[in-house]
Amino acid sequence: MDDDGGGGAAGSGYWKQNLYLLQEKAPKPLAVRCTRHVEHRPPQYGDEFHGLIDREETDQLLREAGEGAFLVRESRRSNDAFTLCMFFNGKVLNYKLYYDGCHFVGDKRFESMDLLVADGLISMYIDLHAADYIKRMADEAIYEDSPYLHYTKSADSSLRSVARAHNFSQYTFRAPHYCDYCRNFLWGLVHQGVRCADCGFAAHKKCSEKTLHDCRPEARYVKRMFAVDLTTLCLAHQTAIPPVVQQCIKEVESRGLTVEGIYRVSGSHDHMERLRVQFDSQQNVDLSQVDDIHTVCGLLKLYLRLLPQQLVPFSVYRRALGELSEANAYTLNAILTHLKKVSDLSGQNKMSAENLSTIFSPTLFCTGAIPALPQQQHMLLHFMILYPRVVPSPP
Repeated sequence: MDDDGGGGAAGSGYWKQNLYLLQEKAPKPLAVRCTRHVEHRPPQYGDEFHGLIDREETDQLLREAGEGAFLVRESRRSNDAFTLCMFFNGKVLNYKLYYDGCHFVGDKRFESMDLLVADGLISMYIDLHAADYIKRMADEAIYEDSPYLHYTKSADSSLRSVARAHNFSQYTFRAPHYCDYCRNFLWGLVHQGVRCADCGFAAHKKCSEKTLHDCRPEARYVKRMFAVDLTTLCLAHQTAIPPVVQQCIKEVESRGLTVEGIYRVSGSHDHMERLRVQFDSQQNVDLSQVDDIHTVCGLLKLYLRLLPQQLVPFSVYRRALGELSEANAYTLNAILTHLKKVSDLSGQNKMSAENLSTIFSPTLFCTGAIPALPQQQHMLLHFMILYPRVVPSPP
């Protein structure tokens, strides 16, 4: 019922084109309606619910209705348990049925019993007529011929390639879709396969297990700016430094370097939240229109706080900054260079490297399970603000 399928053998063009046709030929769901009154009918079921009937009566009703027929009955083995009974390929099949707001017998969730049964019939029909091919699909696919690899080879490679695993999760494709690994049809009605949330790679579940760590994130899939892994965001937007960081630094250096208490005075939390939402919804944000420069400073600090992992992870902090990822190193360099400019004007803005390190060290450093002394973080950041070139900068 819940078979996710596999990939596709290279050279088997017949099946590549005909798996879709098989889906179209699958039996259609036919609910066997109960004509008698049933007490205590569960609200999630309609006339397909027959209450407590035995297997013999169930078999007779389904066989009379024909291929694709189904009904729901109470289980005799336990209270408040239900069984989905289907007629397929001349046999009555029984599945334990669950409901948690959606109907399911396996991993897939369905809004209606018709959808659940239709998806199951498709999966069983394809498995019946193409089982041997399906078993070979992922094993015989040539990944070098895959649509995804052809796409990434032709895509802009101005940034250094980063070995990165795909971020796969179950996905429902609303139109006919094909696997980016084996080029075979993704059959079913919901959760036909998986899709990478960062680059859009679509595949059968079994095919996804064979993909390489070659994810190339794209901006159309990585829609948020805040709370996104730095490497993913920078690859998606083909930039060395996150756009939020770039814009905040540019605006502060344009009109805030001499403002007293810069980065110490709080900005408007509500305004920061509105700006965050605008960035996350991919609106054009003009920070020059923000009257209070302290709100822009707060936005930068908010961005850094919401990173899934802080800018300098514990593992790197304990060893060497040279082990930072490219995106983290370039972003850290940009912030340090910026803070150096702020501290150079401390006579006017009253924000020395000492003051700035106090403010930023808890945000930039991840101390892990065994916290480093706050003073160590403070001293390290103080040194790096004074000498920002200790961190690599973009070429």
